Amino acid sequence: MENDTTTTTPMPTETTEAVTVATNTLAVSNEFVFASATPTLFMCSLYMVLGVLAMFCSSLNITIFLTNNELRKKYMFYMALDVGEFINGLSYLLTSIGRGSGVLMGTFPLPISFHDCFFRRYWVHSLIIGTELPALITIVISIERILAVQKPKLYSRYVTPNTKIMSLVCVAMIQLVFLGLAGYSAYGNHELSNTRHCAIITSTSTFYSTFHFTFDVCAYVISFTSLMVIYVIHRRIKKNSQNSYGSKKNPQLGLFLSVTGSAIILVAMPGFVMVGIRWKFLAPSDIVVALTYATTGFLSVTNTVLNFIFREEYRNQLKYFLGLRKTGDNTTVFHVSKMSKANSQTVTLKTTNANVVKVMKVSRKIT
Repeated sequence: MENDTTTTTPMPTETTEAVTVATNTLAVSNEFVFASATPTLFMCSLYMVLGVLAMFCSSLNITIFLTNNELRKKYMFYMALDVGEFINGLSYLLTSIGRGSGVLMGTFPLPISFHDCFFRRYWVHSLIIGTELPALITIVISIERILAVQKPKLYSRYVTPNTKIMSLVCVAMIQLVFLGLAGYSAYGNHELSNTRHCAIITSTSTFYSTFHFTFDVCAYVISFTSLMVIYVIHRRIKKNSQNSYGSKKNPQLGLFLSVTGSAIILVAMPGFVMVGIRWKFLAPSDIVVALTYATTGFLSVTNTVLNFIFREEYRNQLKYFLGLRKTGDNTTVFHVSKMSKANSQTVTLKTTNANVVKVMKVSRKIT
């Protein structure tokens, strides 16, 4: 009697299809090193904490600016910058959840195509926007600072809340174009990554991923260099404080130099590592990748600290928001008292701005 044997064919799934394609059709690119789950889980834990911290700092900055009418108009670009940093923090959170769940489910070390990473995973898009959008807004702020210092009349006439909104709309459109190019480079791209990190370098083409990290660094370098040149020139020119609009903007210029200078270092580190991995110059572990890529998450923390140190109105509004001040108004309040003298009158001016009371007496002859 012959024994009949029945062979059961498993239903095709995304995982089995990816493995089949990897073994039968294309060679797998060894972009990332995955020897054990521990380094990857460390990465996910770090990204989780950093993402929450970055989102908190960005939300705090946005709230402080939004709750005061004067600050809302004055720091519109900086609010937009904080929105970009919030998206960056969100990208860390989403990446942590996506990769961590893959490790726990056992699917993380399986190959996946670049196409599937971009169109079937949910965190790479925020990774792209979270660094490109702040870089674009940094360029806009640099142009605005240069106009304020070098062309004060032109700045006063044309830089209005409406023009700022139009500038931000243009930035959003450029960002959509960049994201569309990323999707175009990934569409139909069946190059395989050996793991399911689904980072930018394993979700888009080599050209786009190289452009992405190079653009981020260049945006901050160009902004910092141009602002530094303007700052040095401005310091050498002696102007009357009453006639120099730019002199009033010196603190803002110095602050933004600090922001862009620190951003160059924080953005360059992950860019160097990611491009090195993509071009197969480097093969770091997930711990090294996590520590270097986490630096951009500290941008929002750095901005919050610099805001608190250098912007007095930010500190005042924060105190008001925390209930440490009775008023959140940053405008100047004047109290005028007249003295009935024959030849003069005294005008006393008190200001509650910046929690400092200043008394000035101005005497003038009565005709």
